[in-house]
Order: sequence, then C-alpha cells, then structure tokens
Amino acid sequence: MRAVILSVLFVCAAALAGCEDDMAANDDPAWFESPRQAVEAITVMLEARGWPALARYYDLEGSGIERAQLVSGEFFYRTERPEAAHPGGFWRYKHPFHPAFHYAWSEPAGESGIVKVTLEVEIDQGEGSPVQRGMAEFRMRESEHGYQILPN
Repeated sequence: MRAVILSVLFVCAAALAGCEDDMAANDDPAWFESPRQAVEAITVMLEARGWPALARYYDLEGSGIERAQLVSGEFFYRTERPEAAHPGGFWRYKHPFHPAFHYAWSEPAGESGIVKVTLEVEIDQGEGSPVQRGMAEFRMRESEHGYQILPN
C-alpha cells in the first residue's frame, strides 16, 4: 500500500513540475506532447483551478469563444448546481472533463488532424454494489507543435 501511495505522490509531483511554467500568467499558446500527457496535465490544472494556464492549451480558432471566458474559469467550472445533478459533483466541471476521469484511449476523429480522446471513470458504490463505469470524451487538434484542446 505504501508503494502505491508513493507512486501516486511521485506522479502528482512530476505532473505539477511539468506544469509549473504553464501555471504562470502567460497568454502564449501551449501544446501537449500527447493526448495521454494532456489528460494528466489537464487534471492537475483543473484541480488547481489554473484557468489561465489551461486556456493556453485551447485552439479557439473559428469557435466564436472568447479567451476571456476560459481565463475567468466560467468556461470550465460551474458554481450553480443544475436541477438534475450527479451527487458526486461531476456537474461542476463543464469542459474538458471532471478530474476523476482518466485517459482510456485516443483515435483519429475523421477530420484531418482531429483526435478524439476517450476517458473513463470507475465509481465504487460501496460493498455489495457493482462498480459503475462512466465514459467521457473531448477533441484535440494535432499540429507540428503538438496537441491543443478544441472547445466543442
């Protein structure tokens, strides 16, 4: 058990170290090395509510979405509970995913340079209940620089 905890702490520390420069206030665009690395780094930024850093990784071209919506956090995080809300708080995160989700796989999405990233989550309902599994997905654009998140 101790080894597992130490492994988790190491992964979190490595992810945070990789995002340290990205968490600084900066408007320059940024790219991820791979969809798998993107999910790990995005999770860290979502948990830290690092909206300005996360906004740098979005390709907003042609979306009609203003970067200010991302920087403020309103694009990513909801504060008012909707009528039909999951009790686990999944409703709080609007885009790209709730931090409880983990990378499952990625594949071409049909359009040139567009990749669909699929995520999964397991929810333990307690003793005697089956584990619930959920899936989510978001899209990224691959370029010569790396991968950026698409807002829709």
